[in-house]
Amino acid sequence: MKLRELLQNVPNITPSLDAGVLEAEIKGLCTNSQTCQEGDLFIGLPGTRVDGGEFWSSAIAKGAIAAIISPQAFQKHPPKADSSLIEVEDIIVVCAQIAATFYHRPGEKLKLVGVTGTNGKTTTTHLIEYFLREANLATALFGTLYTRWQGYEKVALHTTPFALDLQQQLAEAVVAGSKYGVMEVSSHALSQHRVQECPFEVAVFTNLTQDHLDFHKDMEDYFQAKAQLFSPEYLKGRAIINLDDSYGKCLIAEASQPVWTYSVSDTTAD
Repeated sequence: MKLRELLQNVPNITPSLDAGVLEAEIKGLCTNSQTCQEGDLFIGLPGTRVDGGEFWSSAIAKGAIAAIISPQAFQKHPPKADSSLIEVEDIIVVCAQIAATFYHRPGEKLKLVGVTGTNGKTTTTHLIEYFLREANLATALFGTLYTRWQGYEKVALHTTPFALDLQQQLAEAVVAGSKYGVMEVSSHALSQHRVQECPFEVAVFTNLTQDHLDFHKDMEDYFQAKAQLFSPEYLKGRAIINLDDSYGKCLIAEASQPVWTYSVSDTTAD
């Protein structure tokens, strides 16, 4: 895919690059400057300690056609001459948009089920995967323990992969014949836009208890991160929400689509 084609699907990018660079064929995407290869597009993501965009020159030296970096990285290590740099404000969102475009929007080719909550995500996703497979529906699982689909299984590194890895895995699952995708969606993933460009047919909320307050400033911030999954940005179908949980009751007002509620105590549903 040409660099021009990748960028034209990203709003608010007007790169001042040579025509030759824009028409160059992008062979892969890379967020680690040390592993960049000839023909890659480097995306320098900010980390907890250092901004990966600061290493754009290393990526270019290894053969990257261009580098997308944050304004902060650009200011800290500005180019000395004309270069293949693209400066963007919200680089995490841009990374997800470019990854989805590069892998031909695989999330739209699967019926995605997203499960979020403090407890029960893994159990719930495995149960959904089991029932779908029992119905002879080709299903991919993306979760805390495994990433797997027909002919492939690997121990997961994150509950929800980062956007570039997630889009690549979704694409591989599609190629393998998967029709459904069942995904654990963490609050970190929602806060960090890892599931950007993933339209969910169904979103499930299990519960919310105190956790991850090293990442979220308080319980309200934690809840609002989870609630994003039920916003129009992500949810395109139905929401399934646990009414036994007080945050579940609050979430009903947040859901953008029809809601099915359930109660663990009496196993009835509305």
